[in-house]
Amino acid sequence: MTQGEGKPMDRVEDLMSPDVVKIPASSMLDRAAQMMVERRVGSAVIMEKEELVGIVTERDILRAVARALIPWSTPVSECMTPQPQTVTPATKAATALSKMLSHGYRHLPVVGEEGLVGVVSLRDLAGSSQPSEPTEETITTG
Repeated sequence: MTQGEGKPMDRVEDLMSPDVVKIPASSMLDRAAQMMVERRVGSAVIMEKEELVGIVTERDILRAVARALIPWSTPVSECMTPQPQTVTPATKAATALSKMLSHGYRHLPVVGEEGLVGVVSLRDLAGSSQPSEPTEETITTG
């Protein structure tokens, strides 16, 4: 692929999950974990009056347990990343991936003009970075 060519799915909106776990900051950590497991996702966004105020991830929950916090009596507000960085639906997948790798994120909320529209994960983006055609590394001679 030459520079300037785009893959069919090279924007965040093509790769993100619109099915987001949304919880208030007052929710307990165990409830966030239960919802994440039920929905098979690695993060939950923290919303207050339709405004994104934070994100809590599997790693945040693991760290809370390692700190001996009690999940059923610890609000997510104590463990969340407040005011998380976000991307827009039109953000290029490569740009979002670069942002995630440089900051050590695994999930980024996707915010459009109408507010939160989804979450994109490192796994979503890693799949988009696979070459669409064989490269010299993947071609073997016999």
